[in-house]
Amino acid sequence: MVNKLEINKDPLNNALKLISGKWKIKILEKLINKPIRFGKLKKNLDTITSQMLSKQLKEMENDTLVKRKVIKSNPITVEYSLTQFGNSSLPIIRSLIKWGSINKRKMSRVIEKDQEKAIDLLNDEIRFKNLQRKNFYG
Repeated sequence: MVNKLEINKDPLNNALKLISGKWKIKILEKLINKPIRFGKLKKNLDTITSQMLSKQLKEMENDTLVKRKVIKSNPITVEYSLTQFGNSSLPIIRSLIKWGSINKRKMSRVIEKDQEKAIDLLNDEIRFKNLQRKNFYG
């Protein structure tokens, strides 16, 4: 069991517990300007699955970053928006966007290099597997 005093000792760790992961920062960014329906939010987040989006939104709702509003219509629609606490994360989100924009070229080169390394590792693994098969089957 975590002691409450331990939780408050590391503010960075506390913040990261609430917004870390592949999707939460992206979700916060999409909710900056206005409430968004679930379907539109999913569409705006490209590769996220409905199950993952639902899971992330539930966690963010439990952490009081977003609020869920059910609109009684036919069919019923669900809309998500930032809470006051969620809005307090906006300077961080905007800073990340600015950092990404300013360093776009550098980040692209780093990402390309990482992808090239991953491809090289995959090719090495394929060569190794082929050698194993060749040695096994003679």
